[in-house]
Amino acid sequence: MDCQDKDPAEEPTTAGEKTSTNNASLTTESESIDELFEFIREAPIGDRNEPTASVSEQTITMSESEEPTASSSFTLPSVDVPSNEVNNSLVAVVQRSEFAKLLMRLGEEGDGDANQIVIELLNSKKQAAKATSVIERVSENLMLVLRTQTLAEAGIITGNERYRSFKSVLQNYAKLYAAKRFIEKLPMLGLSPQSSQDHGQDQNENEKTLARMVADEVLQIPELLRQLWASLEKMEFFNEDTAYKVYLEARRHPQAKILRELMLTRISRVYLCIVSSASFLDFSEHELIHVLNNCYLSVNSEIEIFLSVILWLEHNWYERKNCAERVLSGVRFGLMPTWYLYTLDRTNRCNHFAKVIYSKGVQTLLEKGLEEALAMRYKSARAASSRNVEVPLPRDWVADPECRHHHKCHCERFIYPTYDVFKDYLARIIRSAPNYWRTLRPAQEVYRKVLKCCAPPYQTQRRT
Repeated sequence: MDCQDKDPAEEPTTAGEKTSTNNASLTTESESIDELFEFIREAPIGDRNEPTASVSEQTITMSESEEPTASSSFTLPSVDVPSNEVNNSLVAVVQRSEFAKLLMRLGEEGDGDANQIVIELLNSKKQAAKATSVIERVSENLMLVLRTQTLAEAGIITGNERYRSFKSVLQNYAKLYAAKRFIEKLPMLGLSPQSSQDHGQDQNENEKTLARMVADEVLQIPELLRQLWASLEKMEFFNEDTAYKVYLEARRHPQAKILRELMLTRISRVYLCIVSSASFLDFSEHELIHVLNNCYLSVNSEIEIFLSVILWLEHNWYERKNCAERVLSGVRFGLMPTWYLYTLDRTNRCNHFAKVIYSKGVQTLLEKGLEEALAMRYKSARAASSRNVEVPLPRDWVADPECRHHHKCHCERFIYPTYDVFKDYLARIIRSAPNYWRTLRPAQEVYRKVLKCCAPPYQTQRRT
């Protein structure tokens, strides 16, 4: 039944011959294929809301002067293709025998569910009433996978009630898979090997036009994409670790740049856990700068942002040394303590650390950061305006009581935050539970209730 195995000269030329050929082949196929042919002969592929047309009206014909309108079954995109070729291709696509051959080829390739999926996409109520929806089954399988990753279990929490709204999105993912399979096979419709060679590259544009037409009208992919983006844009669905999982998945697809950047903006308290993972070292320069520009990063201090960039540069210094200044421009040195900016070059005994901070461009960034830090410390608005010093925006500060380098410098528990101390802190995060980031609390709350050891000495004397 594959159209590619037939001689073009033996193909039926009239509608009657095509019908007789199809009827002859039905005797050797299963009952499901019989119903498939019956559906294809009876159901129109035009507007799903229109009544079923008669058999004689089930092909689309257009005169050369006609243009597709809003009421037409299909709407062509504006592509510079001769009208005769487009009309001929349209007629070829809507031939019911060609759809039958397509679906049978998909079944022979081992994808038994493809027949049912495409039928559902073409709105076959007769088949849908007889069997459980394949799209429904695919959605349920995806739900099981997502539940193991604690993604679908989250949903939206309002008060004491939890709403899960992933099912409709997953069903559309199943439709998108079927659409991809359908469009991949579409250029093969009605073309024997000999005719394919005859058409050559001249037919490529027509095939692309037809693929877009089917995707836009039959499979309704624009509506699907709008629904998926609406789901992705909601912070309730994807943030912190779930957003990072989506980013890791989108990293496999080069065309998903916008999605990757969107998910990276959802990273906040999970940042230190990401830095402690191997995937952080694989960030591109653009992605790392995009993360550093996020004001909602939750860290104990801007020092951790700076040291995380050093970690990224050290991983592949010979290839990344040229972008050190560009990446470090995302670090807000003005938010660091002045004592750290004065002493960081004397306390960090690391070859890679020295290579980074002693470059001319980085020294300029450190000097500018020191000016900003002094302006913020002494609250000298006049000095800030005279030197054109811009006060950097703060991060979303947190305080981890177990992080000793976060204690105030006058505290007896304080440890200077060297590069090695920071790496030890990351190792402790790795040894902690995966949800370690959920234990982080706002810095003001922790200092007020937990880190009483960091109170200034005069306040301690007053209390005693």
